[in-house]
Order: sequence, then C-alpha cells, then structure tokens
Amino acid sequence: MKQALRTILIEFKERDLPRPIPRTIHPPKHHPSVRKAWVLMGMRRSGKTWAVYQEIHRRQSLGLAKETNLYINFEDDRLSGFQLSDFQSILDVYFELYPQYINSKELFFCFDEIHVVPGWEKFIRRLIDTEAMQICVTGSSAGMLSKELGTTLGGRAWPQEIFPYSFSEFLELKGVPQSTTMSSKTEAEVRYLAGEYLLYGGFPEAVAEAKELHASLIQGYMDAVVLRDIVKRHSISNADILQKFLVQILRQLAAPLSVTKVYHTLKSQGLALGKNSLFEYLQYFEDAYAVLSVPFFSLSERVRQVNPKKVYSVDSGVITAYSIKRGFERASRLENAVFMHLRRSQSNICYYKTLQQKEIDFVVTTQMGDLVLYQACVEMDNEETRGRELSALYETCNEFGLKEGFIITEDHEEEINNKGITIHCIPFWKWAQIDIT
Repeated sequence: MKQALRTILIEFKERDLPRPIPRTIHPPKHHPSVRKAWVLMGMRRSGKTWAVYQEIHRRQSLGLAKETNLYINFEDDRLSGFQLSDFQSILDVYFELYPQYINSKELFFCFDEIHVVPGWEKFIRRLIDTEAMQICVTGSSAGMLSKELGTTLGGRAWPQEIFPYSFSEFLELKGVPQSTTMSSKTEAEVRYLAGEYLLYGGFPEAVAEAKELHASLIQGYMDAVVLRDIVKRHSISNADILQKFLVQILRQLAAPLSVTKVYHTLKSQGLALGKNSLFEYLQYFEDAYAVLSVPFFSLSERVRQVNPKKVYSVDSGVITAYSIKRGFERASRLENAVFMHLRRSQSNICYYKTLQQKEIDFVVTTQMGDLVLYQACVEMDNEETRGRELSALYETCNEFGLKEGFIITEDHEEEINNKGITIHCIPFWKWAQIDIT
C-alpha cells in the first residue's frame, strides 16, 4: 500500500491540475486554536473535487508550494482494499517525501470520497487532535455528518454541501455578467440561457458536453449512485429493483411521492419486493443526494407523517434526462429549479395545503423564524391558472397572518396587491440571480 501511495502523491505533484470555473465556495478560515475538518458533501459529479482544486489553486496564488497540498481519491483502483490501519501510511509516505513540512501549518490535506473506507472518521479525528494541517474530506453521502461525523467528530466538522452550478454560476460560465440592470441585448441572452439551464441543468460535465449526450451522461451518474453509493455501501443484493425504483421516482419529480403506489407498480411487473424495503431505499437515495425530499408543513408530527413527501432532484436536467414526455414538463423543471435555488441557502423547506386543499409549493422558515411563501408557475396568462395560484397564496397568507408571497415564473413580472397582501411575480431568470438568505 505504501508504494501505491507514494506513486499517487508523486503523480499529484507532477501533473497540472485542471483550472475550474470559480464557484461561490468559501472554505473555513484556518485558525490554529479552532481545529475543524472542512467537509464537502454532495451527489457524484456535482463538483466536490473541483471545489478542492479551486482551493489548491487559490493557495498556490498566495505563493504556497504545490507540495504543501496532499490530495488522495479513495476510489482510485490502486487503493483497493485500503483499510483503517493503512491511514498512517499516508502520513509516513508524505513526510518521507517532504520532511521539510513536518509540523508545518501551511499544509492542506484533502481526502476525496473518504467515506468508502470504514472507520475513516477516527483517523480524521486523530489528525485534528495531533497535527497542524488544514483538513478537507469529501463524500457522496449526507449521512457522513449525522452518522460518522456526528458520533466521532462532534463539533469538529465544518460541513458544506456542493450542488451542480447555480444559475448565477451558469451565467458566469457562459461569460454573461450579472447585474440588476442590463441592456436589452444582455437581457435577451440571459432569458435564453435560463431556458437552457432549466432544460439541461448545471452538472459541470453535462454543461460542457454536447446536448445529444446529456441524457446518457446524467443516467450514468444515477447508475453510479446506485451501484457505488448504495448497493456497495449497504450490501444490497438486488440492484435491479433499486434501479427501477429510482427511475420511477425520477419520472415523477416535483410531486408528492406515494411509495405505496410505486410498490404496486413494481409488483405488477412481477418484481418480488417488500414495501418496507422501498422506504429504506428511499432513505438511501436521499443519503446519496440522488433525490431530496420536502415534507408537509405542520406543527404536528402526526400530520407531517401521514402526508407524503414531495421529491426533487439536485438538478432540473435530471427531469429531462429521464423524461418520456419532455415537452410537457416545463412546470416540473421550473419548480425543481426554484426548489434548488432555495435549497442552496435554506434547509427548512416544506410544502403546504390550505384548509381548502389548495397547494403551496414551498413554505420556507428562515433562520429568524419567519415564513416565506413561494409558488412556481410557468406563466400567468391563463385566467384559470392565475386564479388558482393567487387564491392559494391569499388563503395561506390569511391562515398564517402573512402580508406577501412570491410566484416565480418563466418570464412574467408583476406586483399584485389585494386586501393588504402583496404577491410578487418574478421571472426565474431574474430571481435566480438573487442570493436568498
């Protein structure tokens, strides 16, 4: 194992790192008296590794030598069979190669996809307690924080979720400046790019590839989630059922998920499975960021439990990749994109139904405890649609004692005032450039 590690470390020093498009990622400020590991979590191919490369480039721009950085990807086949007892070899090999950095506070050690090694958190805790370097770990598992980190590291982790490009990052990638005021030409370009973003999403690799490869690329990501992050991690024997279940979910995103209905659908196809297993699999999907769920808004735990969760993807392009009715999914893609823009900065997001059973897409509870209401609606020209969206917001505002709500549209902008309640209709291409905090 030491020889493999030596080769990997030398190769890292000698090769040129890709220079990623800068992202809005802020590593924690290093302070000797506050020792924490920077933990990057997110679905595969969302950009965790590139976030690490961005930090390494930043360090080098400050004059720090490249060899002050250590980067190891634990999915490298040369590390097959790596165990907890092998972690010490990383330190041994590194300091044999670079003895001048023993006890240096300038070091940045990154361990990519470290969660594939059982017991890894014990090694990271030892580094935090005994070494001076800055530490970064990445993983495709939300459970890293609640399970491994929560029990072993306690408050020694600084977690950060990495998602595919936001719309603002997507515009930067396309070379379009962001501004609250823009020329008619720039505005037209931003509107066009918003349509492209809603259709194909923001997975970094997918953005760069030809559009005809989009579906196979995204489906490949999901296959990798199933096989590597779920089947292998949880020792599941029937990957076929798992994969079919995921496809069923991904074809009904931005809607309440009835696991019971999916169960009967799969049973009708002759598959042998238990309903409880599907609930378990759904948790695995969420843990791997394959889907994200939104519960029903209620102060009652019983009410939350009896109402189904709505499910979304980390990227609206997933809807396109699994679509069997692509032209009819504008609404779900918009709603998914609105959810993700909220999810990047907000964790307490629910959906709601009024006493008259009118649905509100998102009820966000801010850090200050305030409630903010959001609807996603492609267009407001149809009077029936307009009346439905507005009446749901008015009823909810009255039930909660709120004075305003928001409707995010594809291209409609308007402010509507009625009986002391203000409804702001904002186009996605404009709203998604705003930092929602």
